Amino acid sequence: MYYLQRIRGILIVPLAVIMLITGISGVTKNEQIRREEAVETATQDDFVPVFRFAITSDTHLRTANDPRNAERLAEMFRTAYAYADNHPTYQCLDAVLLAGDIVDSGHDDEYAELNRVVSESIREGTEFITVMGNHEYHYGGHEGYMRNMNTELDVHKVIKGFHIIGLSTDPTDTWHTPLQLNWLSRQLREAAKDDPEKPIFTMQHGHIWNTVYVSRSWYTQMSLPLHMVYSQYPQVVNFSGHSHGPVNNPINIWQNNYTTLGCGTLNYFEMERDIGDNTVPAGADRAAQYTIVEVDANNRVRLQPFNILTGDFFKTPSNTDDPDKQLVWQIDKPSDPKSFAYTKARKKTDSAPWFEEGAEITAQAGANDVSLTFEQAKADVCVYGYRIQIAKAAKPKKTVAEKEIYAEYYFEPMPETQSVTIDGLEPGTDYVARVIPLNVWLAKGEPLTTGFTTAP
Repeated sequence: MYYLQRIRGILIVPLAVIMLITGISGVTKNEQIRREEAVETATQDDFVPVFRFAITSDTHLRTANDPRNAERLAEMFRTAYAYADNHPTYQCLDAVLLAGDIVDSGHDDEYAELNRVVSESIREGTEFITVMGNHEYHYGGHEGYMRNMNTELDVHKVIKGFHIIGLSTDPTDTWHTPLQLNWLSRQLREAAKDDPEKPIFTMQHGHIWNTVYVSRSWYTQMSLPLHMVYSQYPQVVNFSGHSHGPVNNPINIWQNNYTTLGCGTLNYFEMERDIGDNTVPAGADRAAQYTIVEVDANNRVRLQPFNILTGDFFKTPSNTDDPDKQLVWQIDKPSDPKSFAYTKARKKTDSAPWFEEGAEITAQAGANDVSLTFEQAKADVCVYGYRIQIAKAAKPKKTVAEKEIYAEYYFEPMPETQSVTIDGLEPGTDYVARVIPLNVWLAKGEPLTTGFTTAP
């Protein structure tokens, strides 16, 4: 991921383009609630899969001397097959997809390790489909990928009547070339002719800007052309990676004119540059995730994020709900944008987090710093992070120090408490600390407060 320059400046685009990609819509709050309730109450008992695949990205396999990610990939195969084998009605795993950065640097010995894991793990009847990311391109280039993986960079497979289309990365031309986009348009047109209500699954390594989580920090520079192509086909369910964002973040799924999701990673987490300065949190290497995707005969799509490190499906990140409730995203009418529930309109209905009455917070102060430990806030959807503000007791409204941290919802089980240290304080001074909980849209809940005095 780090081999390509990261775009950190202000992206200046026409307002119409911003509205096109961000999905500014006229969906009312009541309509959004109706869509969410329809998805929430949709019965899963009558969902009988007729097609299933597993997908992830950023597997970053290295040589046999560094086996961690190879072991995680093998575990992905094992757990996906175990789920399929034990399913009451459909025991097939039709495909496994990797959406780029499949190896760490494109060397032949890394590809050899990848192919060893796949050959030892895959069963007859499962297609293995990959596209290139930037990491394998950087050293091995197209030739190395084609020599070790596929003879063609871009792929269009039809499995049991369902179309899977993948674009490989070409960093020499801002990730994808006009020729690739023309090819993609032709493939989508061909796929849509079969059945316009069937989902069409697509993948490329980089996110489309300002869609799924972390796509404002990491994205393909061809976001607008890709978005314009995909927008012609609401039945597209697109997958992308590159960012290493957690798959259980509520905005890891995004819908406007079509559906797109982040793939997760087997390597390490990275977060959006929206709170704090450190986008790689402590314990980031505890990231090994993929998604099982299923379709039934009615073209409904069900997506189930899986945590390889716990050996189980992710639970809903809401910590007010049943702690054993599985996180499932369901698209009942993939060809009908009017039914989409996972749009940016969720910002209108997702409430801010809150601290329960009696929530505890403790402060241990030194001469120039303070360490705060507090109970996690509660949220109906997800506690995303906290903004911690320190003010002098004599002027409680004037913040003199501030820090933001992630709420570690991406670990399971989610820690019951959070701790943070803030320095730069004056000795022998009375202070007030405010801990403000944030949701994924950065809506602020009421703060948890405590007073403390620094050592003289």
